[in-house]
Amino acid sequence: MGSFKDGMGKKTREDGSLYQVLFESSGIATVIAEGDGTISHANNRFLDLSGYSRSDVEEKKKWSDFIVNGDLAKTRQYREFIDHKACTPAHTHEFKLAAGNGSIKDVQIFREPLAGTTRMAIHFVDISDLMRAGKKVISSEEKYRSLIESTDDSIYMIDRDGTYLFVNKQVLTRLCVTETNIIGKRYSEFHDAEDTIEFAGYVEKVFETASSHRYEHKSGKDGQRYMLRTLSPIVDGHTGQVRFVAVVSKEITDLKKTEEKLKYLSLHDPLTNLYNRAYFEEEMHRLDNNRFDLVGLIMCDIDGLKLVNDTLGHDRGDELLAIASQVIRRSFRESDVVARVGGDEFAILLPNSPRPKVEEICARIKTSVVDYNRKNPRLPLGISTGFSIRTGPGQSMAELYREADNAMYKEKLFGSQHARNVIVKNLLNTIETKGITTRQSMKRLRQFVTVLGSAVGLPEKRLKDLGLLAQFHDIGNISIHDHILLKSGSLTPDELLEIRKHCDIGHRIAQSAASLTPIADYILKHHEWWNGTGYPLGLMGDEIPLESRIMAIADAYESMTGGRPHRKAVSKEQALKELRRCAGSQFDPDLVEQFVRIVA
Repeated sequence: MGSFKDGMGKKTREDGSLYQVLFESSGIATVIAEGDGTISHANNRFLDLSGYSRSDVEEKKKWSDFIVNGDLAKTRQYREFIDHKACTPAHTHEFKLAAGNGSIKDVQIFREPLAGTTRMAIHFVDISDLMRAGKKVISSEEKYRSLIESTDDSIYMIDRDGTYLFVNKQVLTRLCVTETNIIGKRYSEFHDAEDTIEFAGYVEKVFETASSHRYEHKSGKDGQRYMLRTLSPIVDGHTGQVRFVAVVSKEITDLKKTEEKLKYLSLHDPLTNLYNRAYFEEEMHRLDNNRFDLVGLIMCDIDGLKLVNDTLGHDRGDELLAIASQVIRRSFRESDVVARVGGDEFAILLPNSPRPKVEEICARIKTSVVDYNRKNPRLPLGISTGFSIRTGPGQSMAELYREADNAMYKEKLFGSQHARNVIVKNLLNTIETKGITTRQSMKRLRQFVTVLGSAVGLPEKRLKDLGLLAQFHDIGNISIHDHILLKSGSLTPDELLEIRKHCDIGHRIAQSAASLTPIADYILKHHEWWNGTGYPLGLMGDEIPLESRIMAIADAYESMTGGRPHRKAVSKEQALKELRRCAGSQFDPDLVEQFVRIVA
């Protein structure tokens, strides 16, 4: 509880969702590599590009194994590129990729570190067609027109002044012009000043170096399209001088969106959209290094989350976490670092925040919780908080975290039991609201168990527990689907198995609430049979607690005479006759005899 190193309870599930989104929906060939370059995950697009199977790649090869390093001029940049720990590592480069069938492909590789880890995301863009188009000298328009016009890339040729000499249909479509309106005119007439200046700079580099250059560019009125431009020299065969520049502009918007998703998800918790623990640790380290004089740290913990998960299911638990994250987030400034650092724990960093400000925020969270619970009584929220203030550079952030965590834990000791009691009370109210039981039936049941308990000589304390048992014995039904509990016809074998789970669930609920702990064992065993064929433990005879045996008889009688959704009510005489029939098999025969004598 409270350890900064605790892992998130649902990490495996959340990791699976993350990779599925990033890898299989992006449309970009991508691998995730560990610190030594070994591939831990590869998506289907990469397997298609490389020609290898998943079993041949994952945990078997390093991503650099696919790079062909035959060009001595590229040896240095190749080594720097694959070195994850290089001082100034390149993030993108063009190399040749060795495919499984022996072919060689031109690829543009984008490499990006995953924040808070030693892993890297490596994206491979097949630019084989782009390279072939960029390197060919467009000497015969008729010969190459079909190839150039069939591509989705924008291809055009310009001179040193930026005058258009040739364009393909994609250029015309993207600029919404005709060929006669663009040939002979300059680049600046169709693009803004910032774009023109950047483009002219790269054109000049091509003329000066007689080599290709590539850069990324935002395009479109909203700047939401990303283009990869490759500028290649067209050299005069006689003079060896650069005469024109061929430009191939390839859209890489999907790749950039994937990078943005990857960056966002590497820093955020997918359930709450708050920062995750990896980002929080980075911020802690940054504050340690910067040694701010004044730093506040608040810890928050969701009370009763395990109870909600165990009784209402993890979907409702996730819903409660999402609600809690919204309540917490609204209490802070946009600049504050609010993170989910554990399954039910949140932490907030507040640089330059004095104690009065931090105390005010904690009070604001409490007020927000009260407001939420007033409007949403069926899924109550409880949040325990604790804080610590660093007023000088001598205290480490790890120390500050421990102080805030300890303060939060102390508050949780006092408040969490109340929160669980509130949840249990609301669970009971929910059962009543759904029509699974009624206050009148519980009142009759309390009368029956109290009368029978008194007849067998139970003391006052055990009679009170019996009354509590009458009220909460079936609280585990909250986890059973309504269509089963309220079914008017006979239950199927599968539905009966589902019903039988309510004893165990009710037992867990009772154990979590101090007021119900004394009757938790009775709840677990109130469907055991005298002959040992009951559930969930198959106990028999005196192995079954007396209170559970009394509850079984009273509950059977009340359900028969009061009726249930799947069964009509019967007369008192019929109900007593059924109890006598089942005495010695389902029920304690001595207790049945006393109960019949009392009720009759």
